[in-house]
Amino acid sequence: MRSLGERWDERTVGIVGVVVLMVLALLAGGGVASLLWAGRDAPSVADDGCTDYRTVDMAVSPALSGVLMPAMSEISPACTTVNVTYRTGGEVALGVASGGRAPDVWIPDARFWMTPLYLGETTEVRTVARSVARTPVLLVGGPAAQRFGSWGEAEVSGLVTMPDPSTTTAGSLAVVAPQSEAASVGRSLAAARQMVVPFAQKYSERRADGLDEDVNIATIGPESPRLLVTTEQQLAGAQQDATHLRDLTPAVGAPTLDFPMVVRKRAAEGSAKTARAVREYLASDEGLAALHKEGLRGPDGLPGPDSPAEVSTLMRSPSPRAIAATVQSWRTLSVPSSILAVVDASGSMDEESGGRTRMEVLAEAAGIGLTFLPDHARVGLWTFSTDQGGPGQDWRVLEPMERLDELRFGRTQRYALRERARQLPDMTEGGTALYATALAAYRQAVVDYRPEYSNAVVLMTDGADDGAGSLERLLERLEAAKDPERPVRIVGIAIGADGDLGSLERMAEVTGGHAYLAEQPEDILEVFAQAVLSR
Repeated sequence: MRSLGERWDERTVGIVGVVVLMVLALLAGGGVASLLWAGRDAPSVADDGCTDYRTVDMAVSPALSGVLMPAMSEISPACTTVNVTYRTGGEVALGVASGGRAPDVWIPDARFWMTPLYLGETTEVRTVARSVARTPVLLVGGPAAQRFGSWGEAEVSGLVTMPDPSTTTAGSLAVVAPQSEAASVGRSLAAARQMVVPFAQKYSERRADGLDEDVNIATIGPESPRLLVTTEQQLAGAQQDATHLRDLTPAVGAPTLDFPMVVRKRAAEGSAKTARAVREYLASDEGLAALHKEGLRGPDGLPGPDSPAEVSTLMRSPSPRAIAATVQSWRTLSVPSSILAVVDASGSMDEESGGRTRMEVLAEAAGIGLTFLPDHARVGLWTFSTDQGGPGQDWRVLEPMERLDELRFGRTQRYALRERARQLPDMTEGGTALYATALAAYRQAVVDYRPEYSNAVVLMTDGADDGAGSLERLLERLEAAKDPERPVRIVGIAIGADGDLGSLERMAEVTGGHAYLAEQPEDILEVFAQAVLSR
């Protein structure tokens, strides 16, 4: 059971939540491995006197592949075989957090990937370079796009397209950028954190409409007003063919990929020498020239001679815990909701609390809740009690599942649901036909399933089933009704001490959902918000 007191905040974000987000990074990323020898060709013992070779495993951000791939054969220590794999920071961190071993030498594109929050407490790494290169995260657009005064203003405008922060470092830093700039623009940290809500909802609305699925800098045409989150390195490469693209990052500054380098404690012999060789090469004039050629900056963050970025200030990133908390909130908020709300309309809902009946409080909460759901959310409404839908049918369909901005009979679905909510107090009668209704609602939600949405039946009751049905039989039927290709959760809300929380928990368990307790009717709105945001 999840109690009313549970809250998402930075302190509650742990390794389990972060691993779930990083699964997408593993699916999205793919390593390109290359076996690199010390020397141009694999030398024989007679050539260099080596009796055997040491093997070092090295993982490097793909952004550095163009710099290091041609150089490793020259800079690797003598008698050392360096196995280099070009993988994203999220991909490496996921592998380690899932039980794998960290690379002997590792250069991710951002420092937060190598912290215990992402790797787990048992993995120890030693930093040998805080940064070997840098590239700012930018907002890029064409002639029709505008420059905003801050990242927060840009992101809530609805004009920003970005790669998924669950799978990319640039996306992670962009979604937390309003917090990074808060003090500079005179915004409270709390207000900056709240900006993730409209940003995530606008993002999810575009995704629900089939947009922004393939985020590519080449998709920003000269007439587009949209801004794209990308890096200076990617902009430098794109401008060769798309000369209309320009840096429109707010003057307040840019987040930065900083490419730290670490060595695993108890790493293979030769790892420290390999790390030093790479660090010294990238700090040399030759290495800096190679970085600039690939559109990257040196570790000091100063732009190269051909830098396409106009922004000069590099912002300091929040803590890894703040980044993880924000990305996890984003992940929850950016998946649009498809909700079939099923409300107990039995006679017990007429019980008064503070001068109002339970149903009156619930109806008010429903009206308020509709205000905060975005237009692309899909919502339907049923009521249930004995014979509520006519003789022999205990549920009544008040409104079928539709988007809230869907026009039907000259009114939107949002308007229709508000009108239905006002009618709820006049519908209470009969017993609590919970089990039959739960099964019927679940089956209908499977039929109405939408793949781009989080699909759920939100089942609210202040009592227990008083029919002849069996909970065990219901659970068997729910199990049989499940479709792995059309996953739907039951999210239960027990209202008051008489609500059958135990049965709701069992239904939720079978379908992958959760059950909540609203101890007082006044708690319904807050618990409903928790239920809707659960994933």
